[in-house]
Amino acid sequence: MTVSAKATPGAKLLTPSDHTLLMIDFQSQMSFATHSIDGITLRNNAVLVAQAAAGFKVSTILTTVEATSFSGPMYSEITEAFPKLKENL
Repeated sequence: MTVSAKATPGAKLLTPSDHTLLMIDFQSQMSFATHSIDGITLRNNAVLVAQAAAGFKVSTILTTVEATSFSGPMYSEITEAFPKLKENL
């Protein structure tokens, strides 16, 4: 049996006004549990996504499990990309 697929574009491409980026637990302590990618690559990739979202003015939510104790703060390069975001501790 032959299966054929044809790529068809979506009806509408994403724009900064119709989606939100959610970045969860991008903290040093949390990266130790990630084994599918090394910590430096994980951090660099997350920072690139954050900077792209900030550059394109995509609404963004940054959240952490526990920033004031065990897990530490979110990577500073990510929070620096969004200087107007309010930090709730």
